[in-house]
Amino acid sequence: MKGQTEAGTKTVVLCVPLQADDLDTVRLTLYGVAVRVGLSYEAIEDLKVAVTEACNYAILQAGDKEPLPILCLTFTLEETELKIRIGTDSPDITFGEALRPVKLPQEGAKALERLEDSPIGLYLLQALVDELRVEPGGESEGAPEAMVLIKRLAAG
Repeated sequence: MKGQTEAGTKTVVLCVPLQADDLDTVRLTLYGVAVRVGLSYEAIEDLKVAVTEACNYAILQAGDKEPLPILCLTFTLEETELKIRIGTDSPDITFGEALRPVKLPQEGAKALERLEDSPIGLYLLQALVDELRVEPGGESEGAPEAMVLIKRLAAG
């Protein structure tokens, strides 16, 4: 983990193996950054769920690859927002599907069981952040893209 300060921004970078066992470290780092920023308890919990879903999305794509890809999260605090960039060093892990609009069925909970590819995690991801985008380039030349979650800070 490393940190740096650039004109008006603060950045924390965390890189861990892309495996479920390291999600606790990711969530604890997020919590520390979010508390430092001054986010409310509810906003922090929303971000924890969103970041966990994004990381889980990458973990599921990685499967049993050996060696394990590296997951890198860059937390950038700007004056009005917290930006969390999630990328890997693997060319096989993509995030573009997260931008697909997810429409939940109107029939209720039983209909959720029929959703193809279980996009409920992507739905949560989209609902819990202020902005979601996918940028080209992961954490290495071969990685195709990274996901960026943005949470705006409350004024005042």
